[in-house]
Amino acid sequence: MQESGMIAANGHDLYYETHGEGPPLALVMGIGYDASMWMLQQVPVLARSFRVIVFDNRDAGRSSRASAPYDIGDMADDLAGLLDALEIARAHVLGVSMGGMIAQEFALRHPERLDRLVLCATAAATARSACDPIRVWNWVKSADSDGATFAEQQFVWLFSPRFLRDQEAVAQTRALLASNPHPVAPDAYARQAAAYLTHDALERLGSVRAPALVVGGERDLLTPPWIVREVADAIPGARLEILRGEGASHLLMLERPDEFNALVSEFLLESDRAQ
Repeated sequence: MQESGMIAANGHDLYYETHGEGPPLALVMGIGYDASMWMLQQVPVLARSFRVIVFDNRDAGRSSRASAPYDIGDMADDLAGLLDALEIARAHVLGVSMGGMIAQEFALRHPERLDRLVLCATAAATARSACDPIRVWNWVKSADSDGATFAEQQFVWLFSPRFLRDQEAVAQTRALLASNPHPVAPDAYARQAAAYLTHDALERLGSVRAPALVVGGERDLLTPPWIVREVADAIPGARLEILRGEGASHLLMLERPDEFNALVSEFLLESDRAQ
């Protein structure tokens, strides 16, 4: 079953799609990107077992633009509002990068709405860093008229050296990003960046009671293994998986999709087998 449209949630109009049937699974994307990042590698596989919900965060894709600053907690409330509108009482939640931060806050603010939690390539205390690549990317985004330099920085930080040496793959990815009819605007990116840079849930993650899987990549530059491990150590009983070798980058769900999807599916389906 597939549906799509706009839903009013928490003061914003959010674009969403649902795919498949089964236990609800919400996928939450990271800074500056929309739901299309999930469509190629995750949705076709996960929709075989779950009712997959993808959506554009506020200030991204086809969702509405904000008129004032906000924080990661506000974005978690957006997800809760979306689930309300879809009449979904509880769901699994999978978040990558900033989407993982949103998922953390969802787990803390709406524990009764969460079944199982998957956090990929994410941090819990970016506010504690005096310097962060997102601060640099935000400046580049505001000053880069054609987006080429911004794209170069993202590629270097988010993908593995193996991917960057595959000139055909890089060219295809550049073309895909350039063809996006809903690119994030500099002011919208700046608001998301401000939320990202002020996020700090590390001391509160001990309150998470949902079963949690935390996944990272050995070669992730933006959220290296020690940061991912910090998140896992803070959540009681969390399972930590660090993918190793080629392609174990920040965007490991794109570079190592088979392993990532298998990890996610196996972990989430444990809840059905336990019943």
